[in-house]
Amino acid sequence: MAPQVFRTQSLVPPLHHELFLLYTILIFLSSNTIVFTSAQASNRSESDRQALLCFKSGISKGSARVLGSWRNDSLNFCGWRGVTCSTTLPIRVVSLQLRSTLLTGTLCSCMAALNSLVQLDLWNNKLSGSVPEEIGELRSLQTLMLAGNRLSGNIPLSLGTAASLRSVNLANNSLSGAIPDSLANSSSLSEIILSRNNLSGGIPANLFNSSKLAAVDLRSNALSGAIPHFQKTSALQFLDLTGNSLSGTIPASLGNASSLRSLLLAQNKLAGSIPETIGQIPNLKRVDLSNNMFSGYVPATLYNVSSLTFFSLGSNKFTGQLPYDIGHSLPNLETLAMGLNKFRGSVPDSLTNMSKLQVLDISSNLLTGVVPSLGSLANLSQLLLGDNKLEADDWAFLTSLTNCTQLLILSMDGNILNGSLPKAVGKLSTKLQRLSFGRNQISGNIPAEIGKLVSLALLDMGRNMLSGPIPLTVWNLSNLVVLKLSMNRLSGQIPSTVGNLVQLSQLHLDDNELSGNIPANTMGS
Repeated sequence: MAPQVFRTQSLVPPLHHELFLLYTILIFLSSNTIVFTSAQASNRSESDRQALLCFKSGISKGSARVLGSWRNDSLNFCGWRGVTCSTTLPIRVVSLQLRSTLLTGTLCSCMAALNSLVQLDLWNNKLSGSVPEEIGELRSLQTLMLAGNRLSGNIPLSLGTAASLRSVNLANNSLSGAIPDSLANSSSLSEIILSRNNLSGGIPANLFNSSKLAAVDLRSNALSGAIPHFQKTSALQFLDLTGNSLSGTIPASLGNASSLRSLLLAQNKLAGSIPETIGQIPNLKRVDLSNNMFSGYVPATLYNVSSLTFFSLGSNKFTGQLPYDIGHSLPNLETLAMGLNKFRGSVPDSLTNMSKLQVLDISSNLLTGVVPSLGSLANLSQLLLGDNKLEADDWAFLTSLTNCTQLLILSMDGNILNGSLPKAVGKLSTKLQRLSFGRNQISGNIPAEIGKLVSLALLDMGRNMLSGPIPLTVWNLSNLVVLKLSMNRLSGQIPSTVGNLVQLSQLHLDDNELSGNIPANTMGS
């Protein structure tokens, strides 16, 4: 009898055997992939941890206590002060924010290993040295905030090639050299803030050729040359080039910046006339072209930008007249500063329509006629009309100003005001700090009511034709720092109480008919 052969039956059905083998292989491969991915993520996380520790090594020991949680033996770097990590694997550092923590030291190039960093914010510290070129290699970086430190050297060329960079703020440092062309050529930047440094050279020609650029602040540097043309600048809302040495004219292409809200070009060497295209920017709120060498007439279009709240053309060579309807065409103005120009004609009565006006400066021009009554300007805090050829008539303008309860400064010096100063002067705002009527033709006595202006720090009535005694109430103005009454016809005794004015640093009583001595403890003479 032949031996019986026993066959072992598979537990896996024959039809599914191949599928079972495939499934087993997939599980094996998957488990190894998980191990590999986990190890890779761990390596990346460790790389970030080491980069943070490297950053700490550049911080001076005196301020290292701020980074007390940044310990070598701590693996949980996401819990370190100022560090924010991603919420998904692999765990990476996405933000480093250490504002106003008094950090001193330098920035290390090893920070380039934080290649998932989106935000680097070290605002308002005491960091010194240069900005590492390697920061431009942070491919995920969107916001770079290093303002308010002591950084020096040049702006890294690499910042212009950081593909994700949206905002660069390096203001309030000691950076020097030129603004890199690469920064101007960046297609991703929406904000460039480089103010208050020592930057020199010209503004890169392509800076205003980006459709994403919304804000440019280059004020208080040593930039020179012309302002470049404006091409693809439809997103530009804020432009500040104040306090440089820019020359030439304002390009007419500035009108292409149709979204512009603030145009600040003061304290440069710009010349020529203002292009009419600026007046075609519909939503302008702030225009400051003061302290330049502009000349000619102000375009009528600019006087019709009704959205303006701040309008300053002071210290130029503008001519022509202020429009008679300026108060109606610019009803939202809070500041109108046109001093130190060559404007002629009268002060427009329509100014009374500027109900929001706080500062009116049309001093040092060639304005004539009677000062209008501006008492309806309830928010007025500064009224500067000095050094013109304005007249007082019946002094109705002064009486109307008693309604301006916020008035701090009233300057009417250097005009042709005549007649007697009315007693209504004592009803001006008790907040008034500076009252100047010097260099006019005012006669009569100084009203005793002037002593009610208890906040006065400066009282200038010198070089008039005032007569009679100085009211005793003047010597009770305890906040006076400057008192100018020289070159009048004042008489009487100088009281000993003048020594009670402990704040007084300038006292001018010369060229009068006064008698007595000024106490030795009184400053000035």
